[in-house]
This record gives sequence, structure tokens and C-alpha cells, in this order.
Amino acid sequence: MKTALTRTLALGVVSALLFAASCKTTAAGTEAASSIAASVQAERTAQDQRILDWSNRGIGEIASPLWLLPAVRGNWNIFKQEWPVTPDKVLKIGFAQHTSLNAAQTVADVQYAARLANQLKQSVLSRAGISLGSDGEFEVVQDAATQAQVSIAGQERVTDFWQLREVDDGNGRKTKTYVYYVVYACDSAVWDQVVAKYLRDIIGQVPDTKAQQTIAGMFNEINAEVKYEREKSEAQFKAEVAAQQQALKQGPQSVSAQREAYRSGDPARIAAASTTAADTDHVAALALIAAGSSMDGAVRRLQAQ
Repeated sequence: MKTALTRTLALGVVSALLFAASCKTTAAGTEAASSIAASVQAERTAQDQRILDWSNRGIGEIASPLWLLPAVRGNWNIFKQEWPVTPDKVLKIGFAQHTSLNAAQTVADVQYAARLANQLKQSVLSRAGISLGSDGEFEVVQDAATQAQVSIAGQERVTDFWQLREVDDGNGRKTKTYVYYVVYACDSAVWDQVVAKYLRDIIGQVPDTKAQQTIAGMFNEINAEVKYEREKSEAQFKAEVAAQQQALKQGPQSVSAQREAYRSGDPARIAAASTTAADTDHVAALALIAAGSSMDGAVRRLQAQ
């Protein structure tokens, strides 16, 4: 009875800490335009991929909208210029690949919350790797963070986009795959509650009161880091995808190795450490997008001419 009471009181303190915390950052914007001619030339630029069809092609949409790849890498400036969203809206993107369009859409929608949870998990464990005293304590938090889920209640579906890509493996074998993207938006206060609930779910599975308070104290930093993301460079994006692919090939790391990766602050090592067999389909979609990113670069260069 005493243990249960202590745990209840600790969770109450932690919930109060989470409720009281808040954070806000802002993002700047840049200008961009759209062009069908640039889209056609961009398709020819890619060495091993070709976009055969895409959303709204019949009404003049380009094969790879200029907001698309920057959004995947965390930059929403162009998107905010093209879509009526207020500057303080929190924007997130989900995506998936499949041999059929309907299946790609279904997987993207189903996996969206899991992708948000993975973002938050990386942020939590990067700090837990440093703050917690032992690998054992870290493992408890890691298990809890992996099991914790994200609610997307209050998030609004803004738009979606799909592409049918033909990929040449270099040996004469070509495959066709749909890539489906979906964009969600929510108010800043709604996002704060997403993060707070995720942390409460972790705390509820951690028996140590000191560890609970440590995780609760991370709220502001985690919220600031994940709410409005910083854009990854193309090189960083590809490095993280490559690291995740390698992690899937090598299999699970030891707890000590995972903790060291999170402590390193290296985004590629952190991405690899957080990758599990459950991420196989998502990593495949990332790899497809990364391999075809030269098309987006070609669009940008041609638009600048």
C-alpha cells in the first residue's frame, strides 16, 4: 500500500511539472515557384529513378512540389507560402511506399503516429543517455519509451501527395512503387499535450522516482527540439538513412552501445540506435525518397534559371 501511494504521489508531482512547462520556437520562410517544364527536366536528371505519375498531374501539378522534400527534411517554409496555415501551426509529415496506391496511403496513415513517437523517443533517450546513472536505468527508460504511444487527436489533415516511381536497380531490373505523403497540422497547445502525454506514458512505466522527475524535467527541451524541427541538409538526411539501413542489416545493438550512440549527439548514430525491425518498411520508404532527392535538386536549379 505504501509503495502504491508513493508511486501515485510521484506521478502526481510529475504531471504537475509537465503541465506547467511550455516552449515555443519559430521558423523563417523562403520563396519558391512551380513549373511543369522544370518537373519534366528534373525527371530526366535522376540517374536511377523516374516519376511516372503523380497527384493532380492532369491539372498542372509538378512531379515533385518544391515544398515536398524540404518538408520531409524538416523545413516547412515553402509549404507555408503555398498553403493557408498560420505561422505558429505545428506541421508534421508521414509517408510510406507500397506497390499499390491504396496500400501506400493506408500504411502512411497507420504509421504516422509511430513516426512521431520515434522522433520523441530519440529526443528522450539522447538526454536519458547522459542524465541517468547506469545502463540498467537507461534500459528501463528505453523500454518504456519504445512502448509509449502518441495520440494524434486534435491534429488536422492538411493535404496529401503521391508519386508513382520507377526504380532501376542498375542490373536492368525495374520496379514500380507508389510513395504516399500526408501532412498534418495542429495548434501549438495541442502539440504540447502530445509531448506531455508521451512523457507521462514513459513515467508511468518507470519505477524509480528520481528517474521519473528527470524525464519530466526534459519537457521544455524535448518540446522545443521536436515541435519546430530544424531542416536537415541533404547530406545529413542521406547519412541518417544509410545508418538506419545498416542498423537493420546488423541487428540489435547492446544496451551499452545504444546508450553510447544516444550520448554521442551524432544524428546518424542516434537514428541507427533507434531503428528496429519494426521500422523496416519506413526505412525502405526513406531510402527511396533519399535516392530520388536529386530530382528535387534539379527542380530547384531549373527554377533558379
